Amino acid sequence: MKLKHTKRYAFGILIIILAVLVAATIVEKIFGTDFAVNKIYGAWWFVALWCVFAIISFVHIIYSVLYRNKIIFLLHCALVAILLGAFVTFLTAKRGYMHIRQGEISDTYISEENGTSHKLPFDVKLALFDIEYHPATYEPADYISFLKINSQICRVSMNRIYSHRGYRFCQMDYDTDEMGTTLMINHDPYGIAISYTGYFLLALSMLVILIDKLRWRMLYIFVPLVCLWYSVSQLNPMTPILRSPMFAVHISVIMLSYALFVFITATSIIGLLSKRLCAKLYGWNQTLLYPALFMLAAGIFIGAVWANISWGRYWGWDAKETWALVTLLVYAIPMHKKSFLMFRDPVKFHTYCACAFFAVAFTFFGVSYFLGGIHSYV
Repeated sequence: MKLKHTKRYAFGILIIILAVLVAATIVEKIFGTDFAVNKIYGAWWFVALWCVFAIISFVHIIYSVLYRNKIIFLLHCALVAILLGAFVTFLTAKRGYMHIRQGEISDTYISEENGTSHKLPFDVKLALFDIEYHPATYEPADYISFLKINSQICRVSMNRIYSHRGYRFCQMDYDTDEMGTTLMINHDPYGIAISYTGYFLLALSMLVILIDKLRWRMLYIFVPLVCLWYSVSQLNPMTPILRSPMFAVHISVIMLSYALFVFITATSIIGLLSKRLCAKLYGWNQTLLYPALFMLAAGIFIGAVWANISWGRYWGWDAKETWALVTLLVYAIPMHKKSFLMFRDPVKFHTYCACAFFAVAFTFFGVSYFLGGIHSYV
């Protein structure tokens, strides 16, 4: 397989993945989440598509001797590790629900995949279920299950999991009489470890690249980020799932990335209208694309870690998640000027960036209004 062929195949599959992701969100809206999960997101061909993409991309990385640039090589290896972690999770993870009443003891849970009953290697007793309310209101601030496992009392609440012998317990629901609880149980000791390693390597490589590209101009990025974080951290969301320290970090990083994409779009339009400014703005936008794209990637993966803490899984193919991934992939394409010579042309680069903003706009506004999902309140 020649180098030019691996490049062609890798980006060809990436375009197919983008098309499938967009179509899947529409299919989910029309036919429901279960249909989309069974026929697309959880289907063998969709998993195989990602696997083929990862393998061909890695082969291309080796063929193109990208390892000579250690940081860029590390970034791409981190992305491969994240895909590998997701694949291992798909193959080996066990996930299900346990409903238990106060005072009861249980050692079984119901598989989310096929509804069959599975045994835990230990007993679980619900010692107490409690709801904390916002001061002077009847709005719940947190749902708390106090479990007794191996003679020890442990606490499971929203945004606070409990792990025992590789099994992770998450608070999901409760009975209307407040005497019973529903817990999510997740057993994924290998996939999570690989994915988190990928997240760490990705964060490290992105930080080094930003320092190299921006140097002292990093202040223009991190000062607004700190201001955004402080503003969001002062909010007091009523929804229990949002009452997490990761809420402010996730939102502020995502919002800053969107703001940078807005600036890139505006200057791209100006560049298309002004021949005098076209080349200058081309240089600016090429540089700004790094923090914009990396902030979006950081926001997505911070959200994935938060979701893993809250819901026991770091990716659920919610429409907002899916479209954020679409936006990430769309803006990642012009980063590869060696593979796409068109992006060396300022006019074509500006045209692409102006058109690509549709993905940002739809992710931010369109998903909430047209597709819905668990992120509709954000």
